[in-house]
Amino acid sequence: MPDSEWALHLGALVRRMSAVRRFDKVWYLQHIDAFAGVGESEMQQIARRSTMREFTRGRVILHPGEAQEMVYLIKEGRVKVSRYSPEGREQILALLEPGDLVGELALGRETEPVHVEAFEDTLICELSRRDFVALLRRQPEVMLHVMRLLAARLRVAEEEIADLVFRDVPGRLAGLLLRLAEAYGERVGGKLRLTLRLTHQDIASMIGATRETVTSTLGRFRGARLIVTEQRYIVICDPEGLRRVTQGELNGRSHR
Repeated sequence: MPDSEWALHLGALVRRMSAVRRFDKVWYLQHIDAFAGVGESEMQQIARRSTMREFTRGRVILHPGEAQEMVYLIKEGRVKVSRYSPEGREQILALLEPGDLVGELALGRETEPVHVEAFEDTLICELSRRDFVALLRRQPEVMLHVMRLLAARLRVAEEEIADLVFRDVPGRLAGLLLRLAEAYGERVGGKLRLTLRLTHQDIASMIGATRETVTSTLGRFRGARLIVTEQRYIVICDPEGLRRVTQGELNGRSHR
């Protein structure tokens, strides 16, 4: 077989294998931290009783007040969890990653109070709430992992509440950028580049501000050489400077 034909054949084989693996539930479940201690037979049972679904960016996974019958395990992509005011203003509560759970907060109630939406193209494994509760009872390690996830989310929520109460918009924005850098930052030439692409409206919805105020404040951060923007990604040039901003050291106060 000529080299060119062999390359085409190999490429097609790799694509087929990737497609098979993409929908191999057991393969995905085995690579989720929550199921690290789960045995093969249990894993096979979870796979049989679960369903995989794809959600394109912007597609709603769960509406507020909707009857909550499923728990969702994120396998690929990111999911946005939000609340909306009666006027339609969004407050983003969390961005969830592969390995995170959605819907576990509804274990003690019949409906989920938040809006859950695919922030990127996302692959999700659905498991009924009844099956998930049974799994927690059989597998204490999974329950401990869920408790750790909830504790981590509680810490983040406490930080965000403190930001809203005690900091102005520059302080809240600086704090958000530092948290995002910790979660999504990569070192590039001594700087921290956020690998998460956010619109100004996304950022505004995370810190309880208007889009216009966020745009203005980011401009001030660039003017102070705290950040730069490269190909629509935020790059943090001076983390210590941002930490000083969280303490109210940026000249001038921004409107909320």
